[in-house]
Amino acid sequence: YLDNSSDPKIQIRELKKLLKQAQDSGNIYYIGCVFQMLGAAYKMSGDNKNLFTSSIKALSFLKNTDDHKMIANAYTTLGVAYFDQENYQLALANYDKAYEIMRKHRIKGLSRIIVMNNLATVYSSLGDYKSGIYYLTECLEQAKKESPDDGTELLAFSLNLADCLLCDHETEKAAKVLEEALVWAADEPVKAYVCDHHLKYAIAWFGLDNKKEGNKHVDAAVKLAADMPDAYWVYEDFSKIARILMENGDMERADKVIGLISGYGDRNCQTMDRLLVYSTLAGYHKAVGDLDRAVEYYEQLEELYKERTNELKQIQLDIHKSMKEADASINRLNRIIEESEECARRDPMTRLLNRSAMLRIGGEFIENASRKKEKVGAIFIDIDFFKECNDTYGHAKGDEIIKEVAYACQMEETDNIHFARYGGDEFLGFTKGLDDNAVTDIARRICARIRQLNIPNIKNPNSRRVTLSVGVVNVLITDKTDTIIQIANYADKAVYYAKKAGKNCIYLLDYGRTNAEGADDPFVNIPF
Repeated sequence: YLDNSSDPKIQIRELKKLLKQAQDSGNIYYIGCVFQMLGAAYKMSGDNKNLFTSSIKALSFLKNTDDHKMIANAYTTLGVAYFDQENYQLALANYDKAYEIMRKHRIKGLSRIIVMNNLATVYSSLGDYKSGIYYLTECLEQAKKESPDDGTELLAFSLNLADCLLCDHETEKAAKVLEEALVWAADEPVKAYVCDHHLKYAIAWFGLDNKKEGNKHVDAAVKLAADMPDAYWVYEDFSKIARILMENGDMERADKVIGLISGYGDRNCQTMDRLLVYSTLAGYHKAVGDLDRAVEYYEQLEELYKERTNELKQIQLDIHKSMKEADASINRLNRIIEESEECARRDPMTRLLNRSAMLRIGGEFIENASRKKEKVGAIFIDIDFFKECNDTYGHAKGDEIIKEVAYACQMEETDNIHFARYGGDEFLGFTKGLDDNAVTDIARRICARIRQLNIPNIKNPNSRRVTLSVGVVNVLITDKTDTIIQIANYADKAVYYAKKAGKNCIYLLDYGRTNAEGADDPFVNIPF
């Protein structure tokens, strides 16, 4: 879906269709991945608000999965969103988290290179150039190993590293980086990168007191800028060059650069663009002695700074609003997914757990009980003479009886007691952390409720009413009882014994029990 050469609007439209499929599937990972791609598409389209909300949603869904690379990428994209809104502290926090995940899980490749570059960019924006140099040096070395033929990528990282070095007054090192980058700049199709390479090289040469080389690169940059798409970071360097040229007394070249900067200001009216242009023009008119014009630009700058302060406040309010909206959207989607998952784990007729959900939750019971040295119990319920009841009263009446037994089971459910429809007219309950009496009391109450309903079944010789046969077991976890199926099988033996004993009764299976004569007597009748 994501292709830099494609129209981002088309990609966003297709990704929204994919998001609908993902949400319908209820697959958390699938949803997170689509939100992550949407964030990248919104970034390409310049839609910072939707970049931010999509990034938050992507991270919210992906962070609970085990795809560490995607989680790290989600943190990176959210960092980009914060950086674009000039919230550098939160951008740094997210980039740090992404880098930490990549180091911990030994994730290499372009994702890690991008994180290092982004870390350096935000450190540079905060004035910590040494940290920026550290990450960009590692970033550039990694890119040389993994993408030696990607000249555009290598040139971009070299320009960033040179910029940090120049800001940290490491002019000679910056010049060496830019010299090495000449090979990539020579064949670079993106004119803005080539132009900026000349500008940074010029700044380095001027810093090394080589005006001849500096002027040569200024002339090359001016020539390229004549038919080059606007890029703010390029004109930032043109502004630096203008000041250097004026300090050098080279007003002829300074006039050409100022002309380019003025044209950029005419074409771009964002606050940051105007701040850059007006501050440069104010300095220029002051240098040439046109103080009235200089004062005009300084006055406009004062108003622009106020405007910029208000913009930053609004950005923070927008972030807060977007976070609230994203949280609400995530909560709604999570509720839908939870409801879908709940439906998938429930028997449609009785709303008790189905067999697969029983196995999963039963496994959690066993794991928890084993750790705490607690018992896990099973209650196996079978409706007496159910086939005969169906034959006599019809399947609709049979369904009503199943629902009544299910309701009687549901009345007992807590965090430590769950029931499932095991199949047909069979039900299985399982408990955790209860003693034998507590487990058998649950079985007693269920049987008593069904008896009190007085549901007719003339084929049942036990009072011609619907009755239950129940088997109960309550055990500590051992090698022979470490799955819910093994424990259920013991309860099944007890219910089989109850049926042989005449049905309409409860039997507890306890292998540790002996009768009065000292013989093994594992089956205990539980009156109700």
